[in-house]
Amino acid sequence: MDAFFKGLGRFIEEKRTLVIVASIVLLLGAMVGATRLTWATGMETMMDANSQVYKDYQEFNDNFGADAIIVLARADGLNNLLNLANITELDSIEQQLSGEDGVLSVVGPGFALRQAMAQVTGSAVLPPDQATLNAILLDNGAVRPEMKNFFPTDTIGIVIITMKGGATQAQIDALVSDANTAIDNASFSGVQGSVTGASVIFAEMQTLMSKSMSTMISISMLLMLVILAVVFSVRGFFAWRWLPLGAVVIGSVYAFGMMGWLSVPITMVSMAILPILIGLGVDYAVQFHNRYDEEARRGETVGEAIIDSVRHIGPAIAIAIIAAALGFVALFISPVPMIRQFGQMLVIGIVACYLVSLFILLPILYIHDRGKADKAIGKNGKVAAEGRAGVVERSLGKLAPWVIRNPVAIITVAALFTVLGVALDNKIPTETDENKYISQDLPLMKDFNELAQLSGGSAAFNIMIKGANVTSPEALNWMLGVEGKILSQSAVPVVGATGIADTVAQINQGQIPPTQAAVDQALGYVPALLKGNLLTPDDAMANITVRTGPGISTDQLKELKNAIEGYITSPPAGIKATVTGQGVIGLEIMNSLTSGRTEMTLLGIALVFLGLFLLFRFNGARALIATLPVAMIIGWSSIVMYLGHIKYTALTATLGSLIIGIGVEFTILIMMRYNEERKKGEAPEVAMTTAMTKIGRAVITSGLTVVGGFGALLFARDFPILTDFGAVTMINVGFALVSSLVVLPTIIVAVDKRKSVPVKVAAQIG
Repeated sequence: MDAFFKGLGRFIEEKRTLVIVASIVLLLGAMVGATRLTWATGMETMMDANSQVYKDYQEFNDNFGADAIIVLARADGLNNLLNLANITELDSIEQQLSGEDGVLSVVGPGFALRQAMAQVTGSAVLPPDQATLNAILLDNGAVRPEMKNFFPTDTIGIVIITMKGGATQAQIDALVSDANTAIDNASFSGVQGSVTGASVIFAEMQTLMSKSMSTMISISMLLMLVILAVVFSVRGFFAWRWLPLGAVVIGSVYAFGMMGWLSVPITMVSMAILPILIGLGVDYAVQFHNRYDEEARRGETVGEAIIDSVRHIGPAIAIAIIAAALGFVALFISPVPMIRQFGQMLVIGIVACYLVSLFILLPILYIHDRGKADKAIGKNGKVAAEGRAGVVERSLGKLAPWVIRNPVAIITVAALFTVLGVALDNKIPTETDENKYISQDLPLMKDFNELAQLSGGSAAFNIMIKGANVTSPEALNWMLGVEGKILSQSAVPVVGATGIADTVAQINQGQIPPTQAAVDQALGYVPALLKGNLLTPDDAMANITVRTGPGISTDQLKELKNAIEGYITSPPAGIKATVTGQGVIGLEIMNSLTSGRTEMTLLGIALVFLGLFLLFRFNGARALIATLPVAMIIGWSSIVMYLGHIKYTALTATLGSLIIGIGVEFTILIMMRYNEERKKGEAPEVAMTTAMTKIGRAVITSGLTVVGGFGALLFARDFPILTDFGAVTMINVGFALVSSLVVLPTIIVAVDKRKSVPVKVAAQIG
């Protein structure tokens, strides 16, 4: 390995112009790739499209539509809400939107009133006067129960627009825009309109994500500038401290270009990648710049400084990169697609930043210092040694002896906190509602949440019934029986179980007609806009919607799903029933985030250990020492999440693998520098003190840059999923620094001192 990196350093020195030209050509290709990046906000980011659950959900959506857009009409009171002029305007909006491309059905107050008038007069028209309207809608001055779906309160009217299965995002965006335009053009009096619903939220998501990404990038760049200016002291003019940041910007372009060429989309999880890459990438660049600066201070020629910095720090960073990548590879097994994509982007990003540090940052340093050295001291190519130990080095020099003297206390405290964290981990809840990943203070979320409260619950499950003819009297009677069991036998609160069977029964005085001809006649009375969400045109599929009351827990959802599956086990011959819908999706995501999280963490630890075991030439003790202090942090992190009431999400579920990948770099750098000093013949205490003071500054700077990168996530206020993740990860990186500078050194020295021949066994321990 030493010979390889020495040769690589010589290549960078001798072929610096070729390296930079090649880097520019690749950069242009990456910029083209970055233009191919796409955004993804749909259910496919949360579930594997090849899973049976997703296929069932997609089949249901294709036939009955799942994207719903809601128009809310808010009034000062019941009189304004039910004013005939306002109802007429609301009906006009219904009529306009019913003809839009991609719309399956539009059901609202106008639809209900027209149906009521059709039963009385035979014509589906609006009531001709206020008295007739009041007679239809009111009973003793209150809204009739059968009209509560459209007037849930005395101040709210609702229009429900259901999109056809397979409706495109462009069709949804167009409908939302047209709905807002129709509201603006309506001549309401004492009524205000707005548009909400899950589809509206997803339609706005890309704009919110783009805005948040711009904010995070700006903040992360600013934080890096400040951190590097304050902490990273190197030779040359002041602005030279910021060279690592410039290198990382190039590395990020490479990473995003590769993502574009590989068609990896930007999601709510992966949108956090750029601030993270800035933090991690600056970390790698700082290590190379710091080591080059250290070699130059010793009086080496510029060429020697390049070669020795690549030779000494290159292997350590390479091992750290491989170990980090192995930790991130564990994310590939997640059942959640956007977590897998997040892992892919992390691996691509850190490799890109490492290569940029080698092949762009070092040649730039060479070119700059070569010219400076020639002017300053002629042709000898020497760079004058300068500077003295700073505050960080002096502080670490004082910390090292204390750490070395107290191994028992330090290891005991660290282990106790780890055990406590592991015990608390199962008590941390998991958030599977993707809508909760967005700030609930946004106006569109306030409308959405208000709608959920007004409706008295939510559509938890759908029962998708398939057969040659699902409208046969036998099939309808079975469906009606299933609905009755759900409403009467379920221990979980259910506020509704509706489908084509009860709709037909209502038309036929509460009974299913005995013959197919009578059923067909009854179906003829069902309005097409209503039938579209209950029955397919070929009568081969039907939908039963099960609505639950508010505040249903995950355990209750599981219980209800199991109960429904029990009710549909014996359908009529030729009929097949499947439970699907948002409730099934939520439970599946919950299972993916909980079980997958544990598996990812364990796999991450195993892969990192195995990788280090191989890289350290089958030295299990050395691999264990590098991995153990970082693995402890996972338990410490659980304590923080538990005390901070932070839930597991699609992002925080990656914390175990992520912190293993990030933290192992710090342990490897200190271990390898310790090994270097021991090979020189230094005693364990002296070698560790030197390692901590020499590499410690760069490690602390690296840690702070990573903290700064994650700190930028705190400013994504529209996405709590990012702010929670940023806060916990910042703390975890702080833990990684503490573990690397306090726990790791005491373990290394304690183990090394137990060896019989200290100096000779350094290669086994370092």
